Amino acid sequence: MALGLFFSLLFASFCLAFPSTYTRNSTNICPQLEIALGNASVISPSEADYPSHTAWKKPSCIARPSATPDLQKVVRLLTTQKIPFAIRSGGHSPSPFAANIDNGVLIDMSSFNHTQYLPHKNEAIVGAGGRWLGVYNELDRYNVTAVGGRVVDVGVGGLILGCGLSYLSDLYGLTCDNVVNFEMVLANGSVANANANHNQDLFQAMKGGANNFGVVTTFTLKTYSINQVWGGIKSYSLDQLPALLAAMQEYQSNPNKDLYANLMLQAFTTNATVGAVLNMVYLKPVVNASAFAPFYSIPTTGDTTKIQSLTQMMSGQRVPPLPRWDWFSTSFRPTASLYQKIGDIVTKAPELAAIQSTAGGSLAIGVQPINTNLIQAGKKHGGNSLGLPNINQTWFVLDAGWINADGDAMIHNATRALNGRIEDASKAEGVYEPYQFMNDASWDQDVISRYGVEGQRNMRRVQRKYDPDMVFQNLVSGGWKLPKSIPSTYDY
Repeated sequence: MALGLFFSLLFASFCLAFPSTYTRNSTNICPQLEIALGNASVISPSEADYPSHTAWKKPSCIARPSATPDLQKVVRLLTTQKIPFAIRSGGHSPSPFAANIDNGVLIDMSSFNHTQYLPHKNEAIVGAGGRWLGVYNELDRYNVTAVGGRVVDVGVGGLILGCGLSYLSDLYGLTCDNVVNFEMVLANGSVANANANHNQDLFQAMKGGANNFGVVTTFTLKTYSINQVWGGIKSYSLDQLPALLAAMQEYQSNPNKDLYANLMLQAFTTNATVGAVLNMVYLKPVVNASAFAPFYSIPTTGDTTKIQSLTQMMSGQRVPPLPRWDWFSTSFRPTASLYQKIGDIVTKAPELAAIQSTAGGSLAIGVQPINTNLIQAGKKHGGNSLGLPNINQTWFVLDAGWINADGDAMIHNATRALNGRIEDASKAEGVYEPYQFMNDASWDQDVISRYGVEGQRNMRRVQRKYDPDMVFQNLVSGGWKLPKSIPSTYDY
């Protein structure tokens, strides 16, 4: 296929994914919102609120409700007049329309940023528009923490609704599994609480449900008595990547895995001067825990590990300062031979040259080990929508960064092709897993169709019950939506 035709088809598919059927009244709605909320709560768009420029769009206006009744007014106005809208918590995702919109209204949840600790319940009520650093700082006052984001500047709402992976997840499950209650505004403007006793079907659907069912105002989260830990970042030269992947396989193969140990391996395969980093933490103040023994013999170029608070440890992690980002997610059961093949793919595949030919073009890989106890903990907490098999697995992510918008299509296609190579390698070994981690997925990955069949069916039933007019499928068209059809079984 000619390159120009390919890009034309890509653009057409992109537009179909984010329809503009309802844009006719979007400009006229802004004065009505000003009357309903007050002028100070309806503002002009600002690109500075998005870390990745790929998320820059042009909403007609931004509505910033300060309390739940204000949010109810906004939702009722938008739905009754069929105005397209988007919802933003932290705006961390580079997906172009996950938390932004062209010619519609952006609901900015940043005023919902409070954290209230409930010591008698070992729970915390957390505003959907907060960021994890604010949550952790408040909980640190009581020497407790929550199963939350590993990057502290990420928004609360987006991470939880995408499932959320935490350094505590091997112990307690995903972030969404630790939600005790979702308070949310439904499509008709009413407030609903979804928990183990009320609206149980909605409660389960929200665990992995993204923006498909309503606008969450607060999450009530379980808290845990963890504060002082051993952890930090070990840095390595890029030529140590094969040894690091072999150590990762050994770490994941331990049948008695220490659940207090957690880590993520990243390697910057287009930039040997950065090399590879191991973000690691032991959730007790114990130096050099034996759980990490497979990594200790690998020479480092830097080491920040020490006894510190978990919040301090996570605050030491940084995102490279590139203005544009795209991510791709895949999953597999880890084997030594597959890790060896992946090491070759991410350092030698021809797509790397295409990425590097773009201004600032860079690629980082992320290897996230998932233990069976994470899946079991989720079931103990009432289950979620994901349908994860009870096996050790790896959630793998490709992070591509670059500078200019004219590189968007090139980077996206090259990174998708690399992801395809990794999936082909895992399928060839018979260890491919269909699940795609939403928080790491690209905009055109069909994430929810990779959930378990029963989870998908429940989500569709919940949509019909709580959003019969399909407001959060049609008016909120960005992000990862419910599949149009549900298979009777997996066939990947």
